[in-house]
Amino acid sequence: MTTPFDQLQQITDANGIDSGLDFLEQHVRRNKNYAHLFEVLKMRVRHGMGLPILYSRMRDDLDEESQRKLEDGLLAACREVGTLLFKQGDFVHGWNYLQPVGDRHLNEKLIRSIKVSQQNADDVIEIAVSQGAAPAYGFEILLRHYGTCNAITTFDQAAAVHGLNCQRAMAGALLNHLYDELVGNLVSSLPEFKTNSDDTTTLAAILDSDVLGSDNDCVIDATHLASVVRISRILQDPKLIQKAYELARYGDVLADDLKYPGQVPFEDTYPDHLYYFAAILGQDVDAAVDHFSKKAEQHDVEQYGGVAIETLVDLLAKTGQNDRAVAVLVDRLLGKHQLLGIAPEPHELAKTDQQKQKLLEHYQRESDLLGFGQTLLNSKSN
Repeated sequence: MTTPFDQLQQITDANGIDSGLDFLEQHVRRNKNYAHLFEVLKMRVRHGMGLPILYSRMRDDLDEESQRKLEDGLLAACREVGTLLFKQGDFVHGWNYLQPVGDRHLNEKLIRSIKVSQQNADDVIEIAVSQGAAPAYGFEILLRHYGTCNAITTFDQAAAVHGLNCQRAMAGALLNHLYDELVGNLVSSLPEFKTNSDDTTTLAAILDSDVLGSDNDCVIDATHLASVVRISRILQDPKLIQKAYELARYGDVLADDLKYPGQVPFEDTYPDHLYYFAAILGQDVDAAVDHFSKKAEQHDVEQYGGVAIETLVDLLAKTGQNDRAVAVLVDRLLGKHQLLGIAPEPHELAKTDQQKQKLLEHYQRESDLLGFGQTLLNSKSN
């Protein structure tokens, strides 16, 4: 009986390199040796381009078009082998091949196909969150397996490297998790709700019933509550904002020693957030704007920078007052304080021709040709 070595030798001698590559590829595919498959696919790409079939210490002398063609071929090989390894269950090695491809949709699909267990959860979270394969989904796994404390730490350390939509997905998952935990704990501890509640019981219903009174002990970790209320400021979905508002209401009726101070301009954590979330929900907007306007005027910008002013701009934008938001931005922030990413970017705030013109006039007045050009050209491109 001839061995695969003999067969490969005979086929290549008789029919050439292409046939030899065909045989070798079929053999490693049948044996599901995907690391070797990648090497065969690399040889096939190079041979198809007329290059030496193996890499050497001598660099390939390629023009830009040929280099791009080679890279495209290698990325296609990475995509195929990485996908096969994922489907085989070896997602750790599969990710090594998929990472350079940069296909977010494929990454998300393959990560979601993994059956997560206690044995592989750490690897899934590492690839999904820390290495960015599917951060929002990985964050949900982190919440389920390791709870609120680890999730808050991960959010504060890692969320900023991901886009705003991803950050919002993470924050929403964290908010829902803590909200459900809090409602469940309250229902279990309150005789008035324990026998009559169902899955539709809301925190608002419990608070409105006046069964809690004031100066309550917290039935969840009070530091977690404060952190989730803070993180929820980036959210947009009104249903999630409503939940964040209810969490702030709950925090406001806790005993004073459980109310941890926040950072400027949310030093009085729960009352300040109640103003903020209520306004976004359309309640007492003028009172909230007045509240944060006073904070923006009172805080020492030498010590705190423009954080209070930018928070005011953010609130004005979220309550549909873009004219005022742009005015505050131009008069009190641009060119005076570093923008911190709290409020939308200037070009995102300026929606009308009048608002854009106000920005253009500011940049021209400040001799900022780049800012002027960015605003002008962005407006034209849209």
